[in-house]
Amino acid sequence: MSIATLFGIAVLGTVFWVASPEAAVALFASKQQWNPVVIAAVAAGGQAVSLTLLFLFGGELRRRWRWFDRKCERARARFGDRMTRNAMVASVASGLIGVPPLSIAATLAPGLAPRPVPLLPLMVGMRFIRFVVLAVLVVQWGVKWPW
Repeated sequence: MSIATLFGIAVLGTVFWVASPEAAVALFASKQQWNPVVIAAVAAGGQAVSLTLLFLFGGELRRRWRWFDRKCERARARFGDRMTRNAMVASVASGLIGVPPLSIAATLAPGLAPRPVPLLPLMVGMRFIRFVVLAVLVVQWGVKWPW
């Protein structure tokens, strides 16, 4: 598999959760052909593309895709107050542990946070850290998959 495959999975997996960027990072790290930091940077770069598009055009996407709009509304009802009051903390939590889901946090950030622009690089940075930790753990544990 090429590194471009990892980038593509990260781009698609940000919105379509069936294509898991985390699983792709783990698989690439298990092959040990690339440094874990490179793997994390490529995956975070792919997610940065998707998150930027969601940040800029998420409202239009919500109007077109009802299933995505429902997920956004559920997250707004559950996390909206916290995202408005503590946008930085919510962005860090979203990037590192995925609560609220990162794609939804990026889509809702322009409407909930008073200053949403700094949140996007913060989310991507936290996602990079998440991917580095995952890739390093896979390499350290010596996980090997037959694929």
